[in-house]
Amino acid sequence: MRPRVTSRAHIDQVALELFLDRGYAEVTTDELIRACGVSRPTFFRYVTSRDALVLDHIARFGEDVAALLHQHQDQTGWGALREAICEAVESLDLQSHTGMAFRVLQASPGIRSSALELTRAWRRQLSDALVADAHFAGDAGRCEAAAAMAIGLFQMTWARPRATAADLRREFDDAENLVVLDQGHTDRG
Repeated sequence: MRPRVTSRAHIDQVALELFLDRGYAEVTTDELIRACGVSRPTFFRYVTSRDALVLDHIARFGEDVAALLHQHQDQTGWGALREAICEAVESLDLQSHTGMAFRVLQASPGIRSSALELTRAWRRQLSDALVADAHFAGDAGRCEAAAAMAIGLFQMTWARPRATAADLRREFDDAENLVVLDQGHTDRG
């Protein structure tokens, strides 16, 4: 006899373990429902879609990063973004649902493309936090551009298999040196 599901957390645990064991693309919704020991209506009472079993955790991670950003008001805008994102990654328990969701993303290119939709919400959250803390002179456009670059750097780095928080921190440190605004020099060759 299968245990009764009493929470979304149980469904998440079963689904994330299956995704990590067999691969996201290889696990069907019907298999998830059977593994959870619930009916189809009960399953969909807890989750809106199969993707949501991964993406909901990734979305909450973005909210956590935005909250951490406020703790770094004394740094430059880029430094605050680096610290907030890197601290969130460094504190990520890979056995937690969020940690498991990121591991699924790293191993499954198909769900990674769906996760890209989350960048709009993350960009808005980070931009709003940067503006509120008066980073980049409170310029909303510059804040949004910086947030977009930071998120892109995070996604690019974290999509690599076995990426670590140290890798991410190095990428952020190197990124500061990639763009140098030299208003007196133009190179249009």
